[in-house]
Amino acid sequence: MKRTNYLLFGILGFVALVLIMAFSSYNGLVNTELEVENSWSNVEVQYQRRGDLIYNLAKTVVKAAKTEQNILTEVVEARSSATSVKIDPTNLNESNMKQFEAAQEKLNGSLSRLLVVVEKYPELKSIPEFGKLNDEVAGTENRISTARSDFNGAVLKYNKKVRRFPSNIFASIFGFEKKSGFAAKAGTENAPDLDKIYDK
Repeated sequence: MKRTNYLLFGILGFVALVLIMAFSSYNGLVNTELEVENSWSNVEVQYQRRGDLIYNLAKTVVKAAKTEQNILTEVVEARSSATSVKIDPTNLNESNMKQFEAAQEKLNGSLSRLLVVVEKYPELKSIPEFGKLNDEVAGTENRISTARSDFNGAVLKYNKKVRRFPSNIFASIFGFEKKSGFAAKAGTENAPDLDKIYDK
């Protein structure tokens, strides 16, 4: 009789331990996934801020240069494209991230062309709105970099939980999958070729 009780208590204890581990793993996975989602929202906010600033910067340039209307059109189109790419933070995979990055690169290209126009019209630099907006764009680039780093940190923390034992078992059971973060562009590990820059 006693042996049966010990066996029953042992089984109940084991089941209780598994349930505690399941609850703990599930709650930990939910918490880290929410951190990823929150970090992603912060990234989107900074990209939206940059899009708005670049648009305002383009308007200021066009207003001063008057002949560069095509720049404003290009920025408007690139901004529209960049803000239309929305990613569900629960489905952050490599394909989605590449699509998001491609849209942002298009907006970056517009900013580069906008800055070339500024070089053609040096008097733009003396316009107070231009200087302020230019500083805001530079500050936003730093904020984007920080937001992306924070996001990658949150994704790393989440992915560790998804892959480590024993939470990987419960991640598989509850449908938590690995998420993708931002990756460096190919070739960024190499120093820029200054000869190519100066030859242009």
